[in-house]
Order: sequence, then C-alpha cells, then structure tokens
Amino acid sequence: MSNVNKGISCGLKINLSLPYVIAFLALTILCGTSHEFVHHFVGAAFCGCFGYKTFNSFELCSSCAGNRLAFIAATWAGPLFTYGLMWLGVYRLSKPSTAARQLGFALIFANFPINRIGFALIGWNDEQYVTNKIFGHSPLGFWLTNLAIWILAIPPLLFAYRSITNRHRVLWFIGFFVLPFVFVFVFAGMFLEQWLLLDRKFLAVPIIGIPYLILLVEVLSIIVLAIFRHGITTAGSRGNLLSA
Repeated sequence: MSNVNKGISCGLKINLSLPYVIAFLALTILCGTSHEFVHHFVGAAFCGCFGYKTFNSFELCSSCAGNRLAFIAATWAGPLFTYGLMWLGVYRLSKPSTAARQLGFALIFANFPINRIGFALIGWNDEQYVTNKIFGHSPLGFWLTNLAIWILAIPPLLFAYRSITNRHRVLWFIGFFVLPFVFVFVFAGMFLEQWLLLDRKFLAVPIIGIPYLILLVEVLSIIVLAIFRHGITTAGSRGNLLSA
C-alpha cells in the first residue's frame, strides 16, 4: 500500500460544482445497476437461462430456482464486484494524476459502502443471505460475515478519509458516506423501482430478463457521466459551489 500512501500524501481538495454533482450521481446509479447486472448475468451463466432483475433485486430463472450453487454464486458476485470497484478507487488514489485520484475518491463512495456495512448489521443484504443459505441463521455466521465486510469495505473508506484536505474533513466524509445512499434509496428505490417500474409498469417489459426502463436508465447514465465527467476530474482546479 506504499503507492496508495504516497498518493494520499498529495491530498485531494474536493470542490463541489454542478457538473461534479451530476457526474457523481450518474456514477452512483451506474455502480448500483452494474451490481445488479452482475447478479443477473452470473446467474444466467450458471443456470443457462435468464432470470429477472429490477433496480435492486434479481431472481434466477424458474427452472434454476432450486440451484443452490447458482444462487450462492450469483448472490456473492454482486458484492464482490462492488468491493472490486471500491478497491479500484483505492488504486486510483495512488496515481500521481489529480484527475485519477479524484475519480478514485468518487468511485469509493459511488458504491455507497454504507449499504454494505449497515444492512449487514441488521441481518440483511446479499452477504448475509448467502451465509444464511449455507450455514443457517447463527450468531457466528452473522458476525463472521460482518467481519468479512469490514475487512473489504473499511480500508477504502480510511484511505478516502485520509485523502481529504478540505476543512471540516469529518463532515465531508460523512456527507459522501451517507448522501449517495440516500439518493439511491429515494431516486432508484422509491421513484424508479417502486413508482415507475412496479406500480406504473413503465417500460416494464423485459428483454433477457431486464426491463426496458433499466436499460434506458443505464444508457442515459453512461451518456450523462461521459458529458459531465470533467466535473470530477477537474474538481480541485476550478471555481465551485462548495470547497471549504
């Protein structure tokens, strides 16, 4: 981790501009939908058929519903992908380029690690579901799963925290730790998932098990991120809405 420490020693000035916020929110949506895509396609690879996915859940195809190995592999694949993106963010924090470090910082929090850590503590999320499937509900399995999550998720958060050079560093960290999840819960969970997809059935017809609405959101998020990406990469070198 010497390279990471060297990169962090340079520090990051996080300046929020409108392009930064737009790009960061698009990245957050992409990280969340990609997590579910990994569930979906790993399940299809094991089952030989496509199940069905929404913005925050997936199902194996009906003929594979009882396939224990497919369920475990598909369920764990999503979190492993998310942790991989967080550690990719750590790797980018080690780069000499300020743009690379800014993207690395954003990547850590765009995967809303509070979701992985917090929901596991109340016995929810993919990791706990897999543990319960393999070992049943037990205190040992519960705490071993939380320990594994902490090992994977907490170090990237520590590296990100240490990289912040803004005043009131704790407040900046809390904001990035909490607010992306609030955005995803309200926008993706309540609006896109519940209201548009499930209640209104808007673009709910699936292709290979994926509703058209999800594909539309994915494409739009990629386009928005491509357009506003500079808001993140130049975050330390331009006039911004908030930089203290």
